[in-house]
Amino acid sequence: MNCTSQKRHKLQFEQMQESIDQILKKYDLNLVVFTGGEPTLLGEELYRIIRYCTLRFLRTRVVTNAHWATSLERAQRYIEKFRSVGLCEINFSIDDYHEPYIPLDNIRNAWQACKGAGFDAVVLANSHGTDDKITPKYIQKYLGEKIEVTTPYTPESPHTDNKTSYIIYENTLQKTGRAKTLNNQKFNQPQSSCDLKKSCKSAVDDPVLSCIGHVWACCGITSDNNPILDLGDTSKESIKTIMNRASKDVILNAIHDLGPLRLCQFVEEHSDIKFKRNYNEICEICSALTTNKKAVQVLRDNEKAIATMLQTKKKLEKISTLFNKYSSNI
Repeated sequence: MNCTSQKRHKLQFEQMQESIDQILKKYDLNLVVFTGGEPTLLGEELYRIIRYCTLRFLRTRVVTNAHWATSLERAQRYIEKFRSVGLCEINFSIDDYHEPYIPLDNIRNAWQACKGAGFDAVVLANSHGTDDKITPKYIQKYLGEKIEVTTPYTPESPHTDNKTSYIIYENTLQKTGRAKTLNNQKFNQPQSSCDLKKSCKSAVDDPVLSCIGHVWACCGITSDNNPILDLGDTSKESIKTIMNRASKDVILNAIHDLGPLRLCQFVEEHSDIKFKRNYNEICEICSALTTNKKAVQVLRDNEKAIATMLQTKKKLEKISTLFNKYSSNI
């Protein structure tokens, strides 16, 4: 995420191994995703850590731009090696923003090399703006195939057989990171204001280990040194310590249960800070909130009030559950 040739940090095998070991001692771990930046730049260390996960019965996914698939034969060698260490899923980034650097022929080579290789899922990850060229329809025409298209709102089907799922995962652009410089007209407006009022169930539930060894609350926003979303440095603390602290953090729990928009409203109610009104995704709202030092201070100064809001929401949810259960028994 936010990959650029200016970034030189990378995780070592030992860091990844130690992190996985620590998590397995304390938590249920279902899937380990290797993304970036470009994870294949780790070379042999990537294959070592995938194999390490496989030996511990962990599912694995790699998200790559397929820079290595310069020919079908070369792509096949990479795919064979991925499968030999047990990689379960592979995602290829394909959009207008990768095309200037990675020829679409690379994607074709990688896609073809994956056919029949035995993956659980092979996914073409496509993010596009309103006037971008590379859309799911364009990809299907380019590859000459009718491919299933899913979105963040498509219910995820559990993998229950030995067949590979071949999918285009379609997403819209969000105005964070380097995308902040793009023209506003590129961004899709939310279909409903309710889309922006959602809570973020990924917060803390889907932690990320960044390339400098920091634990992030989620994968939606680049978060090193973010006062809320950067949970801690694994070179200074154990992951257990970091995650225990995060699980008790009132603001993180509020992002998880109330959503970042509600917290922005809270800040506006308790200060003279005003947020803009034309957000497209909740990640944009969360970024605007958590990178605003004054807003973060307002939240920290009012943690007791926010904790009360959380308790009230949970009580209402419990009452609603009991009511629904009672109604269904009548």
